[in-house]
Amino acid sequence: MMSTPPPPRRLEVWLEERKVGELREQGNLWAFEYAADWRESGFDLAPALPRAEGGIVDGASLRPVQWFFDNLLPEEGARRLLAEDAGVDPADAFGLLQHYGPESAGALSLLAPGQALPAPGLQPLPDEVLSARIRALPCSPLGAGAPKRMSLAGAQHKLAVVLHEGRLWEPVGSAASTHILKPDHERADDYPHSAANEWFCMSLAAACGLSVPAVGLRQVPEAVYMVRRFDRAGDGLEARRLYALDACQALSLDAVFKYREATTERLLQLVDLCRRPAATRVALLRWQIFNLLIGNGDAHLKNLSLLMGPGTGDMQLAPHYDLLSTAVYRAPDWGGGELVFPMGHARTFGAVRRADVVAFGAAIGVPEQATLRQLDRLVADAPMHGRRLLEECEQRGAVPVQAGETRLLRQIVFGVMEDAVRALRR
Repeated sequence: MMSTPPPPRRLEVWLEERKVGELREQGNLWAFEYAADWRESGFDLAPALPRAEGGIVDGASLRPVQWFFDNLLPEEGARRLLAEDAGVDPADAFGLLQHYGPESAGALSLLAPGQALPAPGLQPLPDEVLSARIRALPCSPLGAGAPKRMSLAGAQHKLAVVLHEGRLWEPVGSAASTHILKPDHERADDYPHSAANEWFCMSLAAACGLSVPAVGLRQVPEAVYMVRRFDRAGDGLEARRLYALDACQALSLDAVFKYREATTERLLQLVDLCRRPAATRVALLRWQIFNLLIGNGDAHLKNLSLLMGPGTGDMQLAPHYDLLSTAVYRAPDWGGGELVFPMGHARTFGAVRRADVVAFGAAIGVPEQATLRQLDRLVADAPMHGRRLLEECEQRGAVPVQAGETRLLRQIVFGVMEDAVRALRR
């Protein structure tokens, strides 16, 4: 006697107060259908998810629906921890979305059919409560005890919060988070002071003219890195969601390909999706050069995003995020780490020379002289601003950096960056 297949699982997809469509899964095949109103006057969530009658149904090998929505979930250890807390198999992406969908990475909210979120509100998050949650890692997720179940993409432990008038709050009901906070990496012996590392590299990027969100560092007393969400506008209860998608979503890739598919050909595909292609090429070039200078070996495709302009439907490269030095943890072999995006003939940081940067620029459509101008500007600016930021940290002024953190930052400036600058002048 044949068993009856289980009924399909369903989730409604919302953007603020507007229903976008319905997500379904049955027999490990996913499907998505836009709501009629959204199909008429909304926009495509991704190039591989066009608005069409009847919706999009995944096949056995090509799975644009599953890949898009799975990319809203965390990866690796953070995913396992959330799955354990929810009582869901880590491989059951749909089950995780059912549990954590109300506040996902990006602007979309995933709700059970007919579910309505409570009215928006804010719940205080005192430092001592945050400290206790950090100390409970990795046995309990950072969001344990939060008033709202939420999921953020990436491999590290994160928490979506609201920073308003200098105080931390947790969003309640339909309230949108405004910031993401990350404590130090749980493998502190291998990756010490990662919060200060990321705060410093992001602050340095801002000083060098790269587009990055506002960042901060907090001691609770554990170090906590905070970054303003680029996919939010407004503050407090007035915050609203802006539509964004990461490069894996834009290119219809499973997150497992975030390193393997990191090629200049993929970057060109992103350029083609943007309203200002010439400016996007230069921005990607500057991003790659900056990653080279700080030794960021984690600059993969999920660390690039596209942001939709409010009311225009035009896509643009989002402000950069997740900038930190991984090379500093290879001391003293700063240059031995593998490049995520190959540059010319170089495959490791230490092998990159000016000709390799020119080759990378040419591969994404930036002329040689323009590439060299950007290279020389960053090679001059990054060490200068790095020393200035370091001096501010050592003076222990407005920046709450501890002695051990300062020593790591010195290694970035006078180790990783000096070696990179020396190589890039050849």
